[in-house]
Amino acid sequence: MTASESAQVDGPRVRYAAIIDTETGGLDPLKHPCVEVAVMLFDVRRAQPVASFASLIRSTSNEAEFVNGIPLEMLAEALESDLVWRAVRWLIEPAQVIIAHRAEFDRQFVPDLGKPWVCSKTDIRWGDQMRGDHLVQLALAVGVGVVTAHRAMADVDTLARIMMRIAERGTVDLEEMIVRAMRPKTLFYALVPYEKRQIAKDHGFLWDETKHGKNWYRYMPPEDVGALPFSVRAQQ
Repeated sequence: MTASESAQVDGPRVRYAAIIDTETGGLDPLKHPCVEVAVMLFDVRRAQPVASFASLIRSTSNEAEFVNGIPLEMLAEALESDLVWRAVRWLIEPAQVIIAHRAEFDRQFVPDLGKPWVCSKTDIRWGDQMRGDHLVQLALAVGVGVVTAHRAMADVDTLARIMMRIAERGTVDLEEMIVRAMRPKTLFYALVPYEKRQIAKDHGFLWDETKHGKNWYRYMPPEDVGALPFSVRAQQ
């Protein structure tokens, strides 16, 4: 049975996930390019990597070189974006879901891949009271060493090894954890005063001054709102 056939048989279950990370030339998707992407096809039931791909993406600018460390000279010689995204689509074809750390940011720089996204920072409950706020801290909390950061494949590999370690512990069913994170979500705004903004951040809300009109916002399942220690407003 092929991976695609397995997905049809299993319905809402998750056999494969695509772990994705990007490096960008800045924070604004309207002005800044995606300059690198890395992706791994991950077998959720066996908790093992299947295949991976990473590439720089040709660009004439990289204002965030001081963060990602990618010289503009390398981007001038990189693959054209259409070739890169064609390879990404081919690799993740069997996946039922895309997982990224702070997915709301990455997906702005990625073309439509035709699959739902899950954020390992805000959507996944890792268990044992572990928070997913920072990928490095989450890795260290489960005993996964971190050698480097701020390159796409390094972060993809770190997230994959976190998932492998979670599965090894046996305290959380990896597939059930991801399925739960895939529940339908609604956009909510945190109703907190400025001096209490940290509490919104601590509960996975992100700050935005443009699209969401200077608000702390988060996409989350409506049934989880009652557990928040502050009030929220749903987008009308």
